[in-house]
Amino acid sequence: MIDYTGKLNEHIEYIKILNNLEPKSKFIEIVLIDEKDSNELVNKFKNDIISKKIVSKWWGTETNAKNKLFKIKASKELFNYLKTFETFCKYYISYTKGDYNEITDFGLDDIAFYDENNNILLCTTTHEGYILIDKSLDIL
Repeated sequence: MIDYTGKLNEHIEYIKILNNLEPKSKFIEIVLIDEKDSNELVNKFKNDIISKKIVSKWWGTETNAKNKLFKIKASKELFNYLKTFETFCKYYISYTKGDYNEITDFGLDDIAFYDENNNILLCTTTHEGYILIDKSLDIL
């Protein structure tokens, strides 16, 4: 996996990655971080939900909290929906302010994309601004 933190800050790079992910993705997993916010993605694609479970550990994250993880079938409609967001998250390196992240219109939820062999192609720790991708997706 390649650290892509801060490389998808712009919408154009985000769209490039989604276009590259789309033909390779079999399903996504999304972890609801803030249960108070209803997750529009989960509601919109409820008919494509493969499974749901409660987790306290997922790619790159371990917590004492219990969060809902949804496994959702990848589809053209799902990717079209994801393309309406600015990006998953933004991360900036600043020598004057220190490193910091910004939440975007995507929200706080962590997301991962998987191929047909259950390999992670891209995963985020969105609420912290971190993004990792498989080396086959490194197009920037």
